[in-house]
Amino acid sequence: MNFAADLEKNIDYEASRRGFPDDFQPLPEIPGRRYTSPDMYQLEQDHIWHRSWVCIGREDGLKQPGCYRTLDFMGVPILLVRGKDQLLRAFYNTCRHRGAPVVREQEGHTTLLRCQYHSWSYDLGGNLVGVPDERDFACLDKNTRGLMTLRCEVWAGWIFISENPDAPPLLEYLGELPDQLASVNMGELRLIDTRRYEIGCNWKAAVDAFLEVYHLKTIHPSTAAIMLDHTASAMTLMANGHSRMATRKRLGKGVNFAEMAGAPGIAGIDPVFSNNNVAYSIFPNVVVPIDTVGFPFLLFWPVSPDHCIMEAVYIGPDWGEEARPAYWDEYLEIFHQVLEEDMSNLEPIQASLRSKAFSGMMINYQERRIYWMHQEVDKRIGEEVVPPGLAVQRVLEPSSTHRATSAQGQENSDEQRS
Repeated sequence: MNFAADLEKNIDYEASRRGFPDDFQPLPEIPGRRYTSPDMYQLEQDHIWHRSWVCIGREDGLKQPGCYRTLDFMGVPILLVRGKDQLLRAFYNTCRHRGAPVVREQEGHTTLLRCQYHSWSYDLGGNLVGVPDERDFACLDKNTRGLMTLRCEVWAGWIFISENPDAPPLLEYLGELPDQLASVNMGELRLIDTRRYEIGCNWKAAVDAFLEVYHLKTIHPSTAAIMLDHTASAMTLMANGHSRMATRKRLGKGVNFAEMAGAPGIAGIDPVFSNNNVAYSIFPNVVVPIDTVGFPFLLFWPVSPDHCIMEAVYIGPDWGEEARPAYWDEYLEIFHQVLEEDMSNLEPIQASLRSKAFSGMMINYQERRIYWMHQEVDKRIGEEVVPPGLAVQRVLEPSSTHRATSAQGQENSDEQRS
């Protein structure tokens, strides 16, 4: 059975369910100090953010040799460059002479990377090719002083980097996702807009908000709660901490993007994305709600134990050389409103998480993607390394939610596990 047909059955089961699944055990509480502890935050930096594959945005604007972009990946200066051989490479933006930034501009085009401090020069492959007054360096071997590299791979137009030289190939890390999203043809879509949000909460609290639809009626009563049926939502837990949430659309009600005037469409996209809002989480920093008109990658970045950044990077079908269609102005305003509704709730949550009155989070069946993410955090760090009292128990396994329906009525079978 293909994933779309199985997914529809999963949603049907959830919509018809009248009680707590009898084969699903209640989840232990998630310790509240995981969201406030400086020690936990540092462990996450060391074992997750600087060791995992993380998405850093689109390759739009970096498709021609010599195109470059700089960014600050949680305090690590990075330089992306398209080489003459068409390969996109990631380097630490750090000159091998005295550590100055090799490139200071945010983006541009060049044929030579020249440090602005002492003019050490590197070609587009990161090789050191020019040193002023080279005679003054008695032990210089230019072959060993090229720019330091990071792992860099592109999937469907999205750039991922990793500081871990032993990280598995990106496609292996992504597991089932590329196959399930093949019909979306993301590599053929174009960048529409990027918006940045400063959020006064721990990065995990921010991601948590996008891993469930239990909050729709309270936080989004006039927007997402009208568009989506939160009781018809199926969760799937995938390897490497990834997950999927598929929520049935209420077509013809509220403002569904595909029903707005001038709505574009992604050619060849599977109908499962027309009937449902299918949102994927790519551990650790991506949430992407797929839609037939286009959609954002929501990219999360930790800044401190109680502060993070979210970037919403929107892509959609190409419209050629003409001005951007007016449709996108209305779309972006609606999506921004939904995101702002989430943002307004997160800073007060962080204040409550610091309260002595808060001991831990009671996670329900519909919120189990949150527990899955936390379980993966501890797996990456090492359960034995997590500070005392902050670890979560390893109780979940990769799973789907579909239960069979017999002719005599609905009956629950064992949860499918992979």
